[in-house]
Amino acid sequence: MQLPRDYYHAFLGNGHDAVLIGYTGAMVPDRPPNGWHPYLDRCQWYKSDRYYPEDRLVDVVPPRHPPFGEALPRNGKPWAELAPLGYTAYTVEVDGQAGQVQEFTQTFVPEEGTVYTTVDWGVARGEVVTFLCPDRPLLVIRYRFNRPVRLRVWAAPGVWREEGPETDPFNALTFLEGRPAAFYRLGPYQGFIEVALVEARRWGREGKVWWLEGEGTAFTHYFAIADDYAGPLDVEIIPRSMAEGPEALHARTQAFWRAYFSTSRFQIPDPVFDRVYRTGRYLFKATQNPVSGGLPVGNLRLTWSSHLFWDAYFIHRAILEANHVAEGEAAIGFFLRTREAAERHAREDFEAPGLKWDWELTHRGEPAYGIWVHQKEQVHNNAAYANMLFQQYTFTRDRRILEQVFPLLEGLAVFFLHVVVEETPRGFEIRPMVGVDERPVRVRNEGITLAGTIRLLERYVQAAQLLGRENGLVRRSARVAAGLRRALDRLYNGRYFQASEEEDLLNVSSLAPVYPMEVIPPEDPRAIQTARAYRERYAGRMVGHGNNEWGFPWAAAVLATIQAWQGDGEGAWRTLQEIRPAFSMHGGIAETVDDDGRWNMQYFGTAHGALCTALHHLVVQTREEGIRIGTGLPAAWERGAWENWRAHGLLLSGEWDRRRGRLEVVLRNPTREPIPVRLQIGRIEGDFTVAPDEARRIQTPLF
Repeated sequence: MQLPRDYYHAFLGNGHDAVLIGYTGAMVPDRPPNGWHPYLDRCQWYKSDRYYPEDRLVDVVPPRHPPFGEALPRNGKPWAELAPLGYTAYTVEVDGQAGQVQEFTQTFVPEEGTVYTTVDWGVARGEVVTFLCPDRPLLVIRYRFNRPVRLRVWAAPGVWREEGPETDPFNALTFLEGRPAAFYRLGPYQGFIEVALVEARRWGREGKVWWLEGEGTAFTHYFAIADDYAGPLDVEIIPRSMAEGPEALHARTQAFWRAYFSTSRFQIPDPVFDRVYRTGRYLFKATQNPVSGGLPVGNLRLTWSSHLFWDAYFIHRAILEANHVAEGEAAIGFFLRTREAAERHAREDFEAPGLKWDWELTHRGEPAYGIWVHQKEQVHNNAAYANMLFQQYTFTRDRRILEQVFPLLEGLAVFFLHVVVEETPRGFEIRPMVGVDERPVRVRNEGITLAGTIRLLERYVQAAQLLGRENGLVRRSARVAAGLRRALDRLYNGRYFQASEEEDLLNVSSLAPVYPMEVIPPEDPRAIQTARAYRERYAGRMVGHGNNEWGFPWAAAVLATIQAWQGDGEGAWRTLQEIRPAFSMHGGIAETVDDDGRWNMQYFGTAHGALCTALHHLVVQTREEGIRIGTGLPAAWERGAWENWRAHGLLLSGEWDRRRGRLEVVLRNPTREPIPVRLQIGRIEGDFTVAPDEARRIQTPLF
C-alpha cells in the first residue's frame, strides 16, 4: 500500500512512555515514507530515561555531519542511547484468507489523547481506537469489525529486527510459562513486559514473539512495559486494568487530556494550523518527563531523553503563553535537579567556578546520545536557559520562583564572566566559541552567543534588583553587559546582523539579538533590515537556517515572530504558510525539509514551540516592555478567539471579528499584587494597572 506523502505515524506519550502508532491503529514495522534516519522511525516502545547498558551499545550513533570533531571516549563518559523496549501489532483473517491493508483513514484527537483509525483489510473493514494511559505504562487498542474475523495479535520485547544500532538492549530475558509475559534486565533495572487479548482462545510463542488469537467482531488488546526504575516492579498492570475495563480506562484518559487542554483556548481560523497547534500542545505534555520536568527536542531515540538543549526555550515559552504554569515550573525543576552536573562540568572541563550545563543532558546529567569535544565550547544554550529561568517569573509574577532560580542565574553569570567574556583593547567581547551551527569552528563574537550573554547578564541584574541582592558581581555584570552591547553593534554590516565578527553569514544568529534574546528592539531599523534580508534570502519558499537551501521550520517561526512584532502580520503569516510542506497529517512538524520535500523527523518540539509562539503573537504579543494585542492580525484571519493566555502575570482572553470591525479583550489579574503594564490594544495605548482579582474588559475598533 502506498502511504500518503504527508503520513507519519501518530505519536502517543505520557511523559515516561512513547509509542508510534502506524496506519493500522497499532504499532507496525514500517518506517514512515519521509524519514531520513534509517533506524529511528520504526514503531517501538521507549521510556524517556531507560538506556542501553554501556556494554550493549554495539553500534553507537555516528556524528551527524562528519567529520565532526573528535568523539569523547566512551570509557568514563558514555552516552546514553535510548533502548527500544518492545512492540505489538495485529493481523486479520477471514475463512482462511489473510487480510491485506487496502486503504485507511486515521484521525489523532489531541484533546482525547486518542487515535481513531478505520482500516480496509480487503476481507473485512475495522474500526480501531488506540490510546496510551496517562497514569500507567499501558497501551490499549480496541477493534470492531464489520464481520467475524480471526484476529491475531503479535508482541515481543526489544526491536522488530536487529540491524545496525537497533540491537537487543536487554542483559537478560526470561519468558514466563502459562502467561504471554517476560522479565528482562536492562542495566541495573528489572522490567516486565506483557500482552493480552481479552477474547483470545489460543496463544503461543515463536522465539521471542508472542501470538494471541481469537474470533469475533470486537476485541480489546493490552500491551504493558513496566520496570523498577522508580519503585517496586508492578507485574499486575494488565490484570488490574482488565478488571477496570477499557471504557473506564478510555474515559479517564480522555478526561486527563481534556483537563490539560481546558487551561486555555485558541480558535485559529485555519484548519491546518489549528491541527498543528493542538498537536503541539499535546506533544509538550506527552514528552515532558513528570519526574525531571525535562522538555526534550523531540520524540525519537536521538531526541527523546529529556535531554537539555536551547531548543527547550521555545517549548517553555509556548507552554507559558498557553497558561501551562505547572508544566513550566516543572521544566525549571530540571535545572535544579541537574545543578550538580552543571557545577561539575564547569569545574572539570573549564577549571571555572559557576554553572555550565553540558551539551544535551539526560535526567541524570549525562550525555544524552553522544557528545563531541568541541561542543562543550557551545554556550548559547546556557544563555537560553537563563531566559527560561527568568521568564517563568515574568509570565507568572511568582516571587517564589525568582527566589528559587536566582542562585542558578548567579552561577551562570559567574561562569560566563570567567570563561566566555574577555576584555580586549576594544572593550568587552565574546571569545571564540562554537556557534549555533554546531561546527567544530570557534568564532569570535558569534551573534547568538553574544546576544545571549547580554540577555543572561541583564536578567541576572534584573533578578538581583527585584530581590534586593545587589553586590559587586551584579554591578560588574551590568557593566559587562553594557560593553557587550557595543560589540553587538559592530555585527551590523549595514544590511543585517552578521552571524559573527569573522563570518559575514545570515543565519539564526542574525535573528537571535531580536528574538529569542530580545536585546535589540524589533522596531530598531537594524532589526527591520535584518528581517527583510532574511525574508529576501528565501523569497517564495520555506525559510532556512541561513547556511543551506533546506527549510528549517523553527527558523521560519522565529522570523515570523519578529515580523509580527514589527507589525507585519501579513509577512509573518506568509512566512508561516510556507512551512506547510513540513507538516504531517497528524499535525507533526519536521526539523528540516530538503529540496525534495523529505523530512528528517517529525514531532520536532523546537519547531512546534516556535510555531505556537508565532501563532500566539499574530494575536497577542508578549514583549519586554508590555503587551500588544491585535496589531499583527493577518487579513485572512477574519474572526477568532482566545482564552486564558499568560502575559506579564495577567490572564488574557478576547475575540476579534473583522466583519463587525471589533476587538474585545478581558484582562484578569490572578495574583495578590497590582500589576502595572504597558498595553496597546487596537487603537488604545497606555499604561494600565490591573488590581488583584480584577477583570477589566476593553472594546476597541479593529483596524
